[in-house]
Amino acid sequence: MAGSGGSGGRPPLWRRARRRAWWLAALLVAAVATRMPAGRGRAAGVAIARMGLRLRGKERRLAQRNLALAFPERDAGERRRLLGEAAVAAGRNLYDALAAPRLLADPLFVRDEPGPDGRPLLAVVRDEVAAGRGLLVMSGHLGCWELFGAWLAGELAKADLPRLHVATGVVRNPAVDGWLARRRRASGLVPVPRTAGVGPLLRCLRGGGVVAALVDQNTDVDSRPVPFFGIPAPTPAGPARLAVRLRTPVVVATIARRPDGGHVVTHGEVWRPRPDVPAEQQVDLCLMMANARLEACVRRNPAEWVWYHRRWDSSPAPDGSGMR
Repeated sequence: MAGSGGSGGRPPLWRRARRRAWWLAALLVAAVATRMPAGRGRAAGVAIARMGLRLRGKERRLAQRNLALAFPERDAGERRRLLGEAAVAAGRNLYDALAAPRLLADPLFVRDEPGPDGRPLLAVVRDEVAAGRGLLVMSGHLGCWELFGAWLAGELAKADLPRLHVATGVVRNPAVDGWLARRRRASGLVPVPRTAGVGPLLRCLRGGGVVAALVDQNTDVDSRPVPFFGIPAPTPAGPARLAVRLRTPVVVATIARRPDGGHVVTHGEVWRPRPDVPAEQQVDLCLMMANARLEACVRRNPAEWVWYHRRWDSSPAPDGSGMR
């Protein structure tokens, strides 16, 4: 972003006008989505996503490079088809995220699949909270992650469990950022922006609550280079540090679309910090576990991951050029 203009760091008029336009567009799209039948709403979302893929050349080229890094064994034609499938999935998930309150009224819309130990995610949460340990749920920008958060928050409320605290980024458009925060709070989430520091998350976990964090993007936070598709990727270390410090169990969980239009939540084994292992080593082990699990989920469901993010910002591309 360019530097702000005006006195006191106030953005220039054109930027404020553009931000307001995006905010109004978000309100309009959300209002329409909540009233449209699912079939028409998803079709409209797909049309929007496909238009974005055509018009946003920078993001399209970045996604193509990321696909080449992740799937070098696939030819260019296969990767182009996969990018097209990703646009379709993004459009469908956009509608489902916006219409989440209505869609989640159907108790079968999201299925909670049993994990490696035979327990669904909600049973894992319930057992860890009952034991007074709390739980850190790590996830990624895979599937309809906003729907996942709303579903999990709603299920915790039904079970009279602690409210779900979610570590969030900050949208550069303040009006859109505020609108998103209000939507998340309305669904039962407690959004905790990065600017709030670790205090709220620390208090939640220390009190035996549940925290969720998306850890598959390269952001301006304390990160460590951890393999993702065999390439070191900056991975946020803060959530893992909290888990190790408080000896909080960690589980990686994701959501994916089912063939019938609903969604399914899956999770891996519960990872537990060990008092006999140095703290910094445990942080690395936790992050490696999380990236390995997320990579496996993306490999099974590549069309629903966000490919247009600069995940490997310092890694060479297959043609030998740099990512920057």
